Amino acid sequence: MADNYTLITKGFHLLTEILAPYVAQQLRAFFGNNWWQAGVLAVLYDEQKRDLPDDGDWGVLVDSLDAARSLILIDIHWNQIFKLKLSKEHRHWVKELITTRNKWAHKGSGDFSADDAWRALDTMARLTEQLDAETTEALRTLVRQVRYGTTGASTAAAGPMPPPAASRPSLEVLRTVPRGGLRPWRNVIRPHPDVAEGRYRQAEFAADLSQVVRGTAQIEYQDPVEFFARTYITEGMKDLLVQAIRRTSGAGGEPVIQLKTAFGGGKTHSMLALYHLLRSAATVARLPNLQPVLAAAGANEVPRARIAVLVGTALNPSKSRRPANLPGITINTLWGEMAAQLAEQVAEGDAATANKIYDIVRDADKKAVPPGSAALVELLDTCGPCLILIDELVAYARKIYKVDGLPAGSFEAVLTFVQELTEAARASQNSLVVASIPESEIEIGGEAGKITQEQIEYTFGRMEYIWKPVGADEGFEIVRRRLFLDVEDEVARDEVCRAFSEMYSGGGRDFPLETKELAYLARLKACYPIHPEVFDRLYNDWAALDRFQRTRGVLRLMAAVIHELWLNQDAGLMIMPGSIPLNSAIIREELTRYLDNGWNNVVETDVDGPRSLPQKLEKENPRFGQCMAARRVARSIFLGSAPSVREQRNRGIEDVRVRLGVVQPGEAVAVFNDAAGHLLNRSTHLYVSGQRFWYDLPPNLRRTVEDRAQQYKSDDVELELEKRLKAIRDRGEFAGVHVCPASSADVPDEQAVRLVVLSPKQHHRMGSADSPALAAAGDILASRGAGPRLYRNMLAFVAPDRELIASLDMEVRRYLAWQSVLDEAEALNLDAHQRREAAESKKRADETVDIRLKEAYSWLLTPYQEGAGPVMWETVRIPGSADSPVVKASQQMRTSEYLITRWSPALLFMELERWLWRDQEYIQIKKVWEYLASYCYLPRLKDVNVLIHAIAEGLRSGEYFGYAAAVTEAGRFLGLSLGPQGSAGFPETSGFLVKPAAAKRQFAQDEAEASRIAPPVDYPPQQDGATGTVGVRDGGDVPPVTPPPAPAKKVRRFFATVDLDTARIGRDAGKIAEEVIQHLSLLSGARVKVSLEIEADLPEGVPDNVMRTVTENCRTLRFKHHEFEE
Repeated sequence: MADNYTLITKGFHLLTEILAPYVAQQLRAFFGNNWWQAGVLAVLYDEQKRDLPDDGDWGVLVDSLDAARSLILIDIHWNQIFKLKLSKEHRHWVKELITTRNKWAHKGSGDFSADDAWRALDTMARLTEQLDAETTEALRTLVRQVRYGTTGASTAAAGPMPPPAASRPSLEVLRTVPRGGLRPWRNVIRPHPDVAEGRYRQAEFAADLSQVVRGTAQIEYQDPVEFFARTYITEGMKDLLVQAIRRTSGAGGEPVIQLKTAFGGGKTHSMLALYHLLRSAATVARLPNLQPVLAAAGANEVPRARIAVLVGTALNPSKSRRPANLPGITINTLWGEMAAQLAEQVAEGDAATANKIYDIVRDADKKAVPPGSAALVELLDTCGPCLILIDELVAYARKIYKVDGLPAGSFEAVLTFVQELTEAARASQNSLVVASIPESEIEIGGEAGKITQEQIEYTFGRMEYIWKPVGADEGFEIVRRRLFLDVEDEVARDEVCRAFSEMYSGGGRDFPLETKELAYLARLKACYPIHPEVFDRLYNDWAALDRFQRTRGVLRLMAAVIHELWLNQDAGLMIMPGSIPLNSAIIREELTRYLDNGWNNVVETDVDGPRSLPQKLEKENPRFGQCMAARRVARSIFLGSAPSVREQRNRGIEDVRVRLGVVQPGEAVAVFNDAAGHLLNRSTHLYVSGQRFWYDLPPNLRRTVEDRAQQYKSDDVELELEKRLKAIRDRGEFAGVHVCPASSADVPDEQAVRLVVLSPKQHHRMGSADSPALAAAGDILASRGAGPRLYRNMLAFVAPDRELIASLDMEVRRYLAWQSVLDEAEALNLDAHQRREAAESKKRADETVDIRLKEAYSWLLTPYQEGAGPVMWETVRIPGSADSPVVKASQQMRTSEYLITRWSPALLFMELERWLWRDQEYIQIKKVWEYLASYCYLPRLKDVNVLIHAIAEGLRSGEYFGYAAAVTEAGRFLGLSLGPQGSAGFPETSGFLVKPAAAKRQFAQDEAEASRIAPPVDYPPQQDGATGTVGVRDGGDVPPVTPPPAPAKKVRRFFATVDLDTARIGRDAGKIAEEVIQHLSLLSGARVKVSLEIEADLPEGVPDNVMRTVTENCRTLRFKHHEFEE
């Protein structure tokens, strides 16, 4: 690639080719044949005319003029000659290029900076634009090569473009890609160089026709190639260009077109497209994005037209104008200005020809009277094909409204001219008039402007073709084309967009329904790298503001956003509402300029700023800080709600759209939901109604709430928390739950597992051996009141976390404060909206306290011992906010086997062998249970029934122990059983567990004793009579033998009747089921039937409604029989 010095050298060569003959022609026209001696040699210094010939033919003399001498001669002869030919801007450019040429000549081995080279070549192109179109285009090619690294448009730029070095403290942006495997937007598509490097100015997005005509506009507007490269040709613009080509080529087309859009909607940009199309026809006809336009027009080439540009804001109706390059012509009116511009282009420097054409309207211009449609038809056809561009006509007419004596004529004369011009365009051969009509109040400008607009619109409305440049669904493409180069990696873009689409489809109700459709995936790709939600908020919400410029405003905002994100190396997958760094002064002011005073303070304190609430929340909560969750949520709410007004029925932005504006693939929705909740609780200017959020200037009730919250005492907070803890109904596996006991005496010393929920100030923290929670639990475990606690293994404790309970303290205070505000609504004179806000805020605060309470009580404390050693504590964290602390503790104890609800007989046998019966051969079950309930080195069973079931299961196997109903003083077991044959009954706590060896030994002794007392007898197969003697084969009698006793009859049925207290029927029935029915149901083959009999004496009678209710409920509960009697 050529260096900048070489490119400037080429530029001066091109400049010389056009300037040398032009200067020579003008000098010869002024000095005649003596032009060389009088115009050149006589005025140059000796050093400047060194090596110049004294005389020669035309070609030799022209060739001897280089760029430097040509520029110097223009400057020397400015007042005499060139002032009449060129504008004053041209002289500035000439002087600038003289300086540039001197630097170039003395540069030596050094090179020009990119900025200096671009400025030099751009000035050359501006200087030659009025002189030669081909040379101008060649110079602009060099300009593009310096600025964009390509001879084509900037969209063809290639190669890496690192972000510029930051000249100020960097803004905080996402530093890591939210999901691995996906590329951030900055690695997939690059901004235009001027956007990426911050070289744009806010005004650059405001197209100005008059600047382009004078050649002073920015390159993006001045250079037709660059202009069309950055212009997205909408359907409306395409139709406009097609109409222009057809009309100026004599192939039909509309003669008069009115452009009407909202402020900043693209009217002037559309006129610029017409200007470049018909003025630089040969250059732009080759551009790819104009080929569909030519095809639609049915043309192979674009006709070159003469163009008159009338910009109302650039014309002064109080002064006459004498163009230097049109001697003999004085311009007063719009029609005089139009005629002069057309005449100049036709004459091409011939003053006589220009004056002849101007004569068509000269008298009318002098008298400030419209020339009539016939004269205008003659003018248009003489100069045709013509394009007349009228911009800011209302602004011009507003200047002369009710003002007499102006050179430009009266207001009525201007309106008449407009009417005549539209009629003349219609009657002309191939001329076109295009005028812009404002639609917004700001552009119309008060009463005078409104009257002007209505009358001009009526005048144009009689015959013009009305066109709207930008469709509602085309704005995003305009912005993307103006601010970004082409996508470099379409595969990476598609992967990102699919990831977003899949996240929305699987997000349930977290995102709007339309995001789940395939059409939204297409939008994601079309808008990339800007998220569609950004455009929806700007075009749907912000564009409703009168001062917001629909296209220009979006361009200016997004250019600033993209520059800041690019500069700070944002790693986001797309540019989203939550990505917009409102802590940048440029970006913040670009948005707040359209809002009422005071919004800067709202943004700085509640949305995005060094000391803003979201920043504080992110510092306090690492979950938020890692992904800037609080700031991103606040930005999304601000962008979607700031333009709303109090009169709207549905203010603000829905929660689903807040999430749509922040969540990216790989991020947890819950984090952003939590961040929104924290913002709601603490923001001064954030409001909510239902599922809609918005910021507003008036402070909300939260400041009052925060002040009240600080006034509550710790006792108030503890009382509220204790009330909530006591309201927990689910006891889990515990026989009892004791909340915030005032002393150890409040916790019963019983043989059933109980959970103690310690008070909020009795907290615990990880690794602590002397926390308030452990101290309180130790006191309760050691004693009950003044006496020692017996059943220590029946207690477990749950305690709050020290850090979490501290944050819960403030949440409770806010809840109490909201409750007090609602209770005092009348005294505080709250309106309906504030009452609703208070009610909703109290509800949210209530829900938040419940959640935080469950989260805070996250430590399970269970005592244990190693043998006879001291009591130690097992501390286990039980996180989560879905279940109550009681349920969490119950689940954790069961999972970790700190609480046993079903016990294996093998494990019971191990504990018996290890601790309980050692040298004994039996132990009473009641004693086993007392040991289990008392000593923390033994397993913790839920209740005695767990032990009974383990014993029953063990008895059936006969492997672990036997069972005896009683033991005599002599040590004999009564009702001894071992194995399935002897375990028909259910063990009682009064019974004994017997070692299998001891049981077998007693069985053996019993058998031996039975054998000794009654030796075996042979019984004959038949009896001899009925005497009780038994015959034997060898004769003789033997004593009678008593037969063995018949087996005892087994009890096989059970009946019981009991009266229940109607006030406590549920409690009593449960106790009966547990203490009686359960024991019967567990017997092998048992079939237990329980019936409930209800008999009610009602001396006062039964009301009809009660009778209906009871009858219906009995039917629903499937009573077998029920009836009322008199």
